[in-house]
Amino acid sequence: MLDRGGTVLAGRYRVCELLGVGAMGSVWIAEQIVLRRKVVVKFHEESFAGASGKTAVARFMREARTLSSVRHRNVTELYEVGRTPSGEPYLILELLEGETLARRLTRDGTMSVAEALHVAIELSRGLEAVHAAGVLHRDIKPENIFLHEREGELIPKLLDFGLARPITTGERLTWSGSAVGTPGYMAPEQARGRTDLDGKADLFSLGVTLYEMLSGELPFRGETMSELLHAAASEDPIPLTVSRPDLAGPLADAVQTALARLPSERFADARAMRLALAAARSSVTSPVRTRARRNASTPPYR
Repeated sequence: MLDRGGTVLAGRYRVCELLGVGAMGSVWIAEQIVLRRKVVVKFHEESFAGASGKTAVARFMREARTLSSVRHRNVTELYEVGRTPSGEPYLILELLEGETLARRLTRDGTMSVAEALHVAIELSRGLEAVHAAGVLHRDIKPENIFLHEREGELIPKLLDFGLARPITTGERLTWSGSAVGTPGYMAPEQARGRTDLDGKADLFSLGVTLYEMLSGELPFRGETMSELLHAAASEDPIPLTVSRPDLAGPLADAVQTALARLPSERFADARAMRLALAAARSSVTSPVRTRARRNASTPPYR
């Protein structure tokens, strides 16, 4: 990976420091020189991609197109797309303050019911906008959710649209029959490698994430990626009330609906899920529970 510190992009952004490294790229903090505003730069790293370089670039640029088509407070904001003098693509994104949901759960185990529902309801709003733009995220999980803190307000943000694809066109950059997403969070039809997915696959993944926020566990058991894939594809999820009997009622019912094996039995869309969770919030009061995060999600299986 190149040391990009000090690099000036498009004459406007000076790269300052490395923030993190992902599967296909690096993320840096940069400064917008004139405004002295901090931003994030996401580079596609050619050396990471290997033989699948063209596919990786296509995914990277598809993420840019997706983010440019969705403007919503619960989706990370894209400012600009460009290429370095050597032709490497990069994205200029808003700088978020806070931490990922994954880090929060690893540290605290679970979240209070009120906070977990706030996160899930806000993310449902984000998914409404994403799906309305004709986009399927395909990788909703704690690692791809950022708990942005702004002026005392917690604003959950959807991150990483590298696996996103159009809902209606069926465009895909994977072989038919291969599972794309993260084991443990994928809907059954997604785990089986189906390509005719719709927004209900994202709602399933959000349901898994809410389940984990409340219980510290996943609704499926497995020690390996293959075991989690098999469980998601062929087993019923463990009811939330097994670990949280105190949540029996509207909230547990809403989670169970989101985790229905058949897409036709889940919520009709993100708005319906949001309304059901909002109704459940008014009926539930529960103390904060803390337990270790039992199944941290694995890197995306592609």
